[in-house]
Amino acid sequence: MLTTLRDNIAPRHLGLLGLCLLAWAYMSLFRYDSYGIEETAALDLLLNWSIVHQIASPVAFFGVPDLRAILFIPLNMHWIGSIPAAKVYTMLFLFGTALLLYKWAETRYSSESSMMATALLLIAPISLMQVDAIGAGVYLLWAFAVSAFLDKLLHESERSAPSWFFLQILTCAFAVSLHPMGLALPLALIWRWFFSPGDQKKAQKMIIAMVLTTIVILFLRWGWYGMDTATLNPLIILGDAISGSPLLHSTDSWGIGLIVADLGLAAMIFTLLIQRRNLDSTMLMLIIASVIGVAHADHAWVLIFWATTLYLGMPLLIGLNQRIGWRGLTGQRGLVLVVVTIIATVAMLTAKNSLNITKLGLKSDSDILINILNREAESSPIDGFIAASQWPARTLLATRRDVLPLPPSNEDAADFSTKITGVTHVLFNPQKEELHDLARNFASLSDTYETIALMPGGVVLKHSSHKKKKTLPAHHSATQPTTTSTH
Repeated sequence: MLTTLRDNIAPRHLGLLGLCLLAWAYMSLFRYDSYGIEETAALDLLLNWSIVHQIASPVAFFGVPDLRAILFIPLNMHWIGSIPAAKVYTMLFLFGTALLLYKWAETRYSSESSMMATALLLIAPISLMQVDAIGAGVYLLWAFAVSAFLDKLLHESERSAPSWFFLQILTCAFAVSLHPMGLALPLALIWRWFFSPGDQKKAQKMIIAMVLTTIVILFLRWGWYGMDTATLNPLIILGDAISGSPLLHSTDSWGIGLIVADLGLAAMIFTLLIQRRNLDSTMLMLIIASVIGVAHADHAWVLIFWATTLYLGMPLLIGLNQRIGWRGLTGQRGLVLVVVTIIATVAMLTAKNSLNITKLGLKSDSDILINILNREAESSPIDGFIAASQWPARTLLATRRDVLPLPPSNEDAADFSTKITGVTHVLFNPQKEELHDLARNFASLSDTYETIALMPGGVVLKHSSHKKKKTLPAHHSATQPTTTSTH
């Protein structure tokens, strides 16, 4: 019987079973409310919901979305208004990306190192956090893996402009629209094609296409609107790769982040020294993105940095263990097993603790403010609530009411008061330097707007003439998409 099972069950079947179990674990650890979503991801979802559901929504005022909005179209054709479905959709992108990276690492190094790196990436707390937030890091990592695959096909193609060429342009536009780390994709491709010994005409086309695509997307996005706030000390947030959500631990500790940073830097430096003449697209993208991300240290960067550390560092760790080890399994793989066991154990313990986020209702500083505004919306009539928020997409997602971006500051207090006529609630963080002028504008209107919440993450203001009336049923809201749960 065991022989029959061994003959009929291939390794890929066991891998599929492992992914199914991991998917169940992810879905068990998701938070099933409207909080914790990235601002740009919320904007992409709301834009799709507004178009597909044909509802009037102020989402058009929120700025130009990133190109995740295109990927969300199939999702919102079938699961309109479902946040859990969007998280499962993101989870599937992560699993697909992990398989692509596994195949690349297996070809580049060995099945042993690629298997361990992929497993540690999938069980990492930062992976769960990014999936739960529908984060840019997952989609950016996917773009890197897909672009590297297309780059290989382009180099092997005999045509000067094959169909892969246009897909590569779209992938470049997608990555650049997500995050500053997306610039690593065109930079890596330009580097590769510039020093490519192949068809120079094809190389020129690729370089020009990458440059023009990057310029156009940067012009359209005009920066990267809606990204998570960067941490001043990258070491603090880098520790979340292993220790998990900052809601579960102290945010002033950088010891674990220093360890992760040392491991990542060692992996990148030794890879560049040892394989400097044989760097491929995936290596270049991961290394360049990890460096660029330091300038905007958020959780998307942590995911990319951790993936870089695992896929580049694991082969080096195995090689180091072979050089200093003795004979036998313990001597040849003892160090590797100890490191993998420690990381996997910490990851599982952190995953178990992440259940407390839902049980205790933990929220970030900005989500606490949004929740306060949500309670205000629930007690206000449909036609008597219009908010202006620093996080308009996330606020609209939570309140299901009309929410506008913050108004621009104005030196003329009377003119400013006139332009915000009709706004009943305001939500923003006056401690941010770029919002100091706006804070002074509202301070001059202290007789009109009263402070109903002053929290570490910001302030909630309410128009003093705003009267509470009988709240109408939620389905009367013009901006409320139908929400269904897959939990």
